[in-house]
Amino acid sequence: MWLKSYLSLGPNRPWWASLADKIFVHFVPKNCGVKDPALRMNPFLQHWKPKKSVLPQILKDMLTVAKKYNLRAEGLAFSRTILRRLPMWDHAQTNQRDIRKLSTASAVVTCLKDKHKLRTVGDFETFAALLAVQDHRPTQQCNCATCEHMIIDFRCSNPHRCFTRAEQFLNLLPPKWDPRGEHPEDYEDTQMEEAITEGIQEATLFDRRVTTHGSEGSIFRIFTDRAPPANVRLDMRLDSDGISELTLATDGSCLRNGDRDAVAGAGVFVDVSHPANLSIRIPAEINQSNQTGEAVATYLAS
Repeated sequence: MWLKSYLSLGPNRPWWASLADKIFVHFVPKNCGVKDPALRMNPFLQHWKPKKSVLPQILKDMLTVAKKYNLRAEGLAFSRTILRRLPMWDHAQTNQRDIRKLSTASAVVTCLKDKHKLRTVGDFETFAALLAVQDHRPTQQCNCATCEHMIIDFRCSNPHRCFTRAEQFLNLLPPKWDPRGEHPEDYEDTQMEEAITEGIQEATLFDRRVTTHGSEGSIFRIFTDRAPPANVRLDMRLDSDGISELTLATDGSCLRNGDRDAVAGAGVFVDVSHPANLSIRIPAEINQSNQTGEAVATYLAS
């Protein structure tokens, strides 16, 4: 419960979680990759980690539980609201070496963090978009209104260089974590509405929406696999042919069900010689039982 409460990053987050943030930020190893404490926001959302040995016992236990049960950010797709709220500096889903190389102390990095006050993915996205404003020229001598504003109001010596570096940070994000471009949330609600309108009488529609909404804490899952999660962006768009009706049967079977040498299978049947007919043997690493076969058959049919 402590871990769950700590990761409740919305408006109802308990007061002690903010105190825990400050403790984590303060107690870090000497070789911490994020030298500026102002850029350390959350060890679960960024690569850096606190120095566990000097933490209060309750925070040690919380980190131990997170590691033991493989807590991590995982999901099929996330809303742009969530993606834009995540810290860009030392973003946990980027390649650690690449983002820290890009964050190496320099005039442009200092300008981004101290003058422009960029912190989140959304901050970087909005700032990098200024590269595309009308009349902007890709040079330090650009005198467009936007660059003039940056020079006068933010004391920025080279706005174009800052815009470009912000874009380079964003380009390190895996597709699933990059708010730019098309995401499933852009079309999945419309697809569901159209499917309902075209729905077949007495049919139960399968909800294909996969986007996670909520706060930054909504991205976390526990008891996950050890294998790294896929960070590709899903394409959940339906074919433009519209909805059609297809009746099929599914079943699972198991030889020697309940025994150690059980062998299970799954099948999907549409019609004689139909190309969608399918039968498979359940992989050996999956529990071999009749129930498993039935579950896999339903999955294959969907």
